[in-house]
Amino acid sequence: MLQHLTPLEETQAYQSIFVKGEAKGKIEGKAEGIKRLLARRFGPLPRWAEQRIAAASVAQLDAWIDGLLDAESLAALIAPKGGAEPTGPN
Repeated sequence: MLQHLTPLEETQAYQSIFVKGEAKGKIEGKAEGIKRLLARRFGPLPRWAEQRIAAASVAQLDAWIDGLLDAESLAALIAPKGGAEPTGPN
């Protein structure tokens, strides 16, 4: 007897993994894009800025992209809302 096999691409597990991978790729792509734009505008990025970008959501990355041209400094754009630029090693 032959059994009907569902193609892998049609399984719920495959589709779930695909959606998660697609979302991760979107975030990583936006993060790389904003890092390039910020480096071009403000110079080499300090470590704290790269860490903030790596931890950001898509919505936060979009907000930073929207504010990029109006920001007076890197810290003014992406520093934590406590105010000043984080201290410590670059």
